[in-house]
Formats: sequence, C-alpha cells, structure tokens
Amino acid sequence: MAARLLRLVSAAALACAVAACIQDDGSRFDPVPGRTRMSADSERELGWQFDLEAQKVLPMITDLEVLEFVNDLGNVMIDGLGEQPFDYRFRVIVNPELNAFAVPGGYIYFHSGTLLTTGDVEELAGVLAHELAHVKGHHHARLVQETALPNLLASLAGIAAGAATGSAGPLLAAQGVNVALQLQYTRQFEDEADRVGAVFLTRAGYRPDGMVRFFERILLEKDRRPEGEIPSYLYSHPQVESRIDVVRGLELEPTRTPPRFAERFRAMQQRVAYLVAKGRAGPASVAPHDRARTQPFLDAAAARRRANDVDGALAQLLEAERAEPGDPRVPVLRGDILLEAGRPADAAVAYRRAIHLDPNPPAVLLALGRAHRDAGDRRDAIFFTEQALWRTGARGVLRQQAERQLERLIFPVIAESGFGDERATPASGVPRLPAGGAPIDWWARIGPHYVGVMEYLRVRWTDPSGAVVRDEKPKKSQRVYFGDRLETGDSTPAPGEWKVDVLLANDLVHTQRFVVAD
Repeated sequence: MAARLLRLVSAAALACAVAACIQDDGSRFDPVPGRTRMSADSERELGWQFDLEAQKVLPMITDLEVLEFVNDLGNVMIDGLGEQPFDYRFRVIVNPELNAFAVPGGYIYFHSGTLLTTGDVEELAGVLAHELAHVKGHHHARLVQETALPNLLASLAGIAAGAATGSAGPLLAAQGVNVALQLQYTRQFEDEADRVGAVFLTRAGYRPDGMVRFFERILLEKDRRPEGEIPSYLYSHPQVESRIDVVRGLELEPTRTPPRFAERFRAMQQRVAYLVAKGRAGPASVAPHDRARTQPFLDAAAARRRANDVDGALAQLLEAERAEPGDPRVPVLRGDILLEAGRPADAAVAYRRAIHLDPNPPAVLLALGRAHRDAGDRRDAIFFTEQALWRTGARGVLRQQAERQLERLIFPVIAESGFGDERATPASGVPRLPAGGAPIDWWARIGPHYVGVMEYLRVRWTDPSGAVVRDEKPKKSQRVYFGDRLETGDSTPAPGEWKVDVLLANDLVHTQRFVVAD
C-alpha cells in the first residue's frame, strides 16, 4: 500500500504538509511574487486525482458525526481566510500515529490518532490551521518553480507517503535524496505555516497555545520511543523545538469569541475511539421508531402534495412528527416538498433532521447536498454529496447522480462570467446595470474540466417577477468562451434583480444575478 501511494504522490509531485512564503497576516499575499504559479484549476485537478486514489488504498472514516465535526471546525477556520479558490475537504485516515498532511486543491488529511490524542479543540484547531496555511500558500507550485530537482520531489513524495501510512519506508525508498536541500526548504515552509496558521487561529477565536501544545505532545511521543525511532510527524514537520519558540514569540491574541465546540469535540473523540475499536468506518445505527403512528399522516401529506397544497402537506407532516418524532421519513418528505416548492434552505433544515435520525440512506444525503447547492452553500453541498457517494454501491443510477453532482460542485462548469466588455464579476458580486433600451450582453468561460460540453449548454434569463424571458442555446461561442444577449427592443427591462442561469443537460450549473436600476 505504501509503495502504491508513493508512486501516486510522485506522479502528481505532491508535497505533504507544506506552506507558502507569506509576508503579511495571511489575508492577502502572493506566495510566489513575480513568478507564474500553477493555476488553481491545475491544483484542484491534482488534489482530486490524489484523493480518488488515496481513498482506494488508505482506510478512512466516513462516519457522519466525526466528519461533520471536522468539517464544521474547518469551516470556522476557513471563514477567516478570505475568498478561496478551493472548497476545502477534510479526511480522517485510520492510523494511530500523530500526523496530518495537506495536498494541493484544498485536501487535508488527519490521522485518527491525532483526533484521539489532542487534548482539546484548541489543540486540534492548531493542527488544522497549520495545514490550512500549507494549502493557502500554494506551496506545491512554489516547490516546482524554486527547484527543478527531481531528487527533492522524490523526497517529498516519500514524506507524503510516509505521513499517510505512518511508515518511514517510502521515504527511505526514495533514491538519491538530497537531504540537506530538502530540509532547507521544509524548515522554511514549516516556519511560514506556523506563523500564518497562528493568525488563522486568532481569527477563529483560538489562541496559538493549542499549536504549541501539539508540538510538545509530538516531542513527548518522540521521548517515549526507542532511540532512533522517529514519529512520522517529524519526517514531514521537522525542527519542532525551534518552532515552539517561534509561535510563543508571536504574542497573538484571538480577535473573536471561539465557537462552542468543546462538547462536540469529546463526542467526536468517543465516536472515533468506538469506530477504531470495532474496525468500522461508519455509519451509525438507527434508533427504533413506530412507523404505524406516522403512516396515516404521511399518506395524507402525499395526497396534499399531489394536489399542490404545500401548506396542507406540511401541516400533516407536523402532526406526523408529533405522533412519532423518531421517524426519519417525516422530515425526508418535508424536505422533498420544500425543495419542490423552491425553498432549498428550508429543505436543507428538514433533510438535516432526517439524517440525524438515520444517516444511512444515500438518497437523502444526496438530496441534502442538492438543497445546499440550490441554496448557494457549496461547502455543505460538497460535504453531503460526498457522504451520499460513500454510501452508494459500486454501480447504479444513484451513484452516477452523486458522482455527477460532486464533480460539478468541485469543478465549476463556468469558471467566470460577466457583462458587456467588463471583466469577470466576483462570485459574490451583483452588478447594477443602467436602465435603458440597449441589449444586455453576457459572457462566460467554461472551466477546463468541461472542454467539449458547449453544445449541451443553455442560457436562461429570468426577470424580477420570476418569469423566464429567454431559454435558448448561447448565441455566440468561441473555444472556451460563449455569450448570450437579451434583446430588449424598444422597451426598458423591468427594474429589479434578474438572473442568468446556465444549464448543462437540464442541470443548473451556474447562476449570475444582476440588478437593472430604476
């Protein structure tokens, strides 16, 4: 297994647990000033390919309770990073060693031993912040550009494989390693990750002390081992002693109140310990409930749904929940009805209730991912779509749907878009266009993952009242760019917020909003 992962990492030239050259507080910086960097699309593709293979060869925990905690903690940290080119993903490898590592594209891997051994949330947050700094810095690109030495890449590939497997074998197997140069770069990157990671901690409400305590824990682990046996963390994170002094010397204080994760942290640790002891990856068992109590209400709600009586259907489901709060079918049907009614955020709340009653059905997890997607929450859309995928069989329609939904979430079909001859509109931006009778021109660039899909695209324009005024194939296309025009004739477009939707084979893959001024 270690050899296979070594080949994989070598092929992708991935460096485990590396960070960027950052000269400010971490909110804005150029990790490779004056140089052409690997594109975000390329990093995303590398990370995706690595993760697909890693899941085949590394035992991973897929339990919803465990991963939801790690994901929520990660998102608290990410909120302090500013706009990101990646959707970060968190994995837990079943391995007792204290270790964590990151690869390009936003993938961060924890060993189960790290989750079980950290003393509190602040300590685990310190590990996470350090790895986020690695990814934030695009350090893989910097390694490629600052050194063209195959020996260094082979060494780092060995480090990545050793970190993933808890073994020094892959590192020792890398031939012709230039150890001195490798250490020179790795020490520099670790120092940078510590400094910037400490800033990320304070933005999330945590003190950098947690990072220090984890370093001290690594040194204790080293002292307990036979002479010459080194913890795997130290292969990829050297010079821990001096890094403790660096972090202590930063004198940073939290800038907000930390989230209340202490109780969930202990529950997560108990769940990991149980899964590891039982040799299980998840998911959880389902509490017993009496289906007979809810069935009449479910039948009545379904009838109301067929009659397009949304309020009546929801009222029946409220009665069903009062009769038997533990039946997951009730919130599932509520979510289906709300999603149909165009209320994805409310549907997500219902589906979340359902999966906490029964986290097993992949169809419900996929629907939850879709609800988050339609509500504009890509992070949770990806998280729950992955959960659905891990619970489907090797084949089947549901698996195909989950794979397609996940791929389109990870790799946006539309890389950027805008109006007229203006530059691309930021993802969160809603431009204001002047009133008047001139046509409105809109353009977009297809992401590199989807070259060749142009003929399957449609562009749909929706006015402020919700009426669709145009739904056709793009009027213009050239290689990876295409555009469309809303002809207004002699009239002025209705004032208010409009939408331009892009559909790929009838799936909504992009929405651009704009406002026509009064």
